[in-house]
This record gives sequence, C-alpha cells and structure tokens, in this order.
Amino acid sequence: MGAWRLRNIIRALSVALCAALLLGMSGCSAVRLSYNNAPELMHWWLDGFADFDKAQSQRVRTDLAALARWHRQEELPQLAELLQTAEKLASQPQPTAGQICALYAQSVQRMETLVERALPGAAAVAPTLQASQLKSMAATYEKNNRKWREEWLTTDHDSITRRTQKIRERLEDFYGPLNPAQLRQLQASMDKVGSDEPLHYRELLRRQQEILQTLPKLRQADASTAQSALTALAKGFFHSPDASYRAYKDQAVNQTCEAMAELHRSATAQQRKNMVSALQGYSGDVRALMAQTP
Repeated sequence: MGAWRLRNIIRALSVALCAALLLGMSGCSAVRLSYNNAPELMHWWLDGFADFDKAQSQRVRTDLAALARWHRQEELPQLAELLQTAEKLASQPQPTAGQICALYAQSVQRMETLVERALPGAAAVAPTLQASQLKSMAATYEKNNRKWREEWLTTDHDSITRRTQKIRERLEDFYGPLNPAQLRQLQASMDKVGSDEPLHYRELLRRQQEILQTLPKLRQADASTAQSALTALAKGFFHSPDASYRAYKDQAVNQTCEAMAELHRSATAQQRKNMVSALQGYSGDVRALMAQTP
C-alpha cells in the first residue's frame, strides 16, 4: 500500500513544497538516483515491517518493478505537467490560496492513483502473511509510535515551533533565505494554523489498528477479497472516517495555502526567481527520467 511512501504528504501544502511532495527528495541530484532505485528501497522499507520470506520477497520485488515501469510511463508525464503548473504559479507575484490548494489537490490525486495501482500486488501478498509477521509489523508500529510521541506530543507551542522550523527549512530550499519580516509572517501564519498533535496521533493509531485488524482476516483469502479490503483501507487513509480529523485537516490545508500565498506575495523578485529555478531543476529531472529506459 505504501509504494514510494512519501513522508508527510498531507503536510506538503504549498508550491514551495510541491517538488518534495511529488518526488520525495530535497535536492535535484538525489531525485534520479532515488527514483531509479525506488523498487529496491521500497522493498527494503516494507521488509522492515513484515520480514518477508523468500517467496513473498520475490513477489514483492517483481510487483514493485512492474509498478516502477508503469509509473515511469504513465505518471511521470502527469508530474511533469504538475511541475509546469507550479512553475507558472511561482513566477506570479500574487498567487491565490485557491490556486495553491488546487495544486495540492492535484498532487494528492496523483498519490491516490499510485496507491490504487499498487493494490493488486499488495492483495497478492497480504493473504500469505503469517502471524509472526503481523506481530513483527505491530512491534515496528509501536517503535515508530514511541519516537513520534517523543518528538511531537509536547506542548502545543513546542510542536508549532518545530513544525514552523521544518517548513522554514523547506521554503528556504526553494526561495533562499527568508528575511526577518517574512520569518515573523511565517510564524504568525503557523500560529494561526495551530497544531493538534493528539488528534494527529489518534488518526495515526486508527490507521495502524485498521491494518492490524484487517490483515489477519485475510489469511488464505482470495485476491478479490483481499483487494476489496485493502481498497477500503486505502480509502480510509486519504479520506478519514473521523469527522473531527477531516474538519481539522481541511481547515489546516486551507489556512496553510493562505499562509503560503501570503508569503509568496511578500517574496522579492530574486526569491521568486530562485523558486522558479528550483522547480525547473525538478522538471529537468522528471524529463530525464522519462527519457530513460529502465
């Protein structure tokens, strides 16, 4: 389900974060290497959860290789168009929050399409997972959860400050250094957006528990049954059944789009030029990857 799992996809809410959202890397030179090795990297990540046996490992490698070929042929052109839209938007002195949110929505759609394409492969392996493998998965979840709690379940002010710092770092990768006025503006905007880490954590646990409760029921299930169950899990990832979480996320997305639009309107001509140049670098990588024969 997590093919090319792009961390923090829901938080990449601006033109400045678009390339990182789509390609998962902060530097253009790393994009091609990471993309070309994505099947092996993804196998390594998944194996860290499930500890595949030999047959499972071979099936996963084969399916990931096929997914990579499909993505190169079908999705890279879509990402190239999306980056071109981002470039045009970045060159404008006064983009609107609506334009940025529209770009974000298109990016999420590309991720949903990728996950949907990966489901048949996941459905073939899920029924073969043994109880010991599911136990290993639960233990890995708990290990990751402890780390998450230590980093994020602090005071609201601390979590907002930490999140703002991460966003600042990503923005400066594209714009270059932000001036003091822009930093104050960014902090004020993030204070307005706020942070509800307990709610985020509750959603994280919900997703994990649904996975851990669903997979044992699929032992020896046929592919159709397994795919239907995994499709429901994927839908719950992108469209949470928790109404309070959906409302919070929607508000955070809209407020963050407004914050990014406001920041871009304050950008100098050189900062906008830096942004366009960075996005063009990613576009060049995508075109080069499209031209490669895997």
